[in-house]
Amino acid sequence: MTAQLLSEVCPNVEVEPSLQPLTGETFRNRTANVEDNARLDVKAQGFWGSNRQCAYFDVRVFNPHAPTNCNQTIPASYRRHENEKRRAYKKRVVEVEHGSFTPIVISSTGGWRPSAIITYKKLTSLIATKYTAPYSATM
Repeated sequence: MTAQLLSEVCPNVEVEPSLQPLTGETFRNRTANVEDNARLDVKAQGFWGSNRQCAYFDVRVFNPHAPTNCNQTIPASYRRHENEKRRAYKKRVVEVEHGSFTPIVISSTGGWRPSAIITYKKLTSLIATKYTAPYSATM
């Protein structure tokens, strides 16, 4: 659904795009994804401003009541899940793909992490502008 909405306002949207294989790059985080077949959920050209830069998104929906999340507060669970995504992909996307990386963390009970809220607010604003611009000129 996110890719479909992004395709309304961005050129070259891809679902599960493969990341370029690494050619000797190393990352400080031990949990960085260095696999040759690494993928993210969505790639959209020009979402955050520059038409040439691609924005990469990875979505995680988690259950705050699952055993792995029970021993921490819900805000702490959100932070942990978002930080895991950032450690796994951000440096690789910035340094190898020369793009931007945004983790989209949402709970199965309806909560959203701020980066997800910002992303979808911008997306809905771009869609609204696209479809209301022709009508506002006639008013």
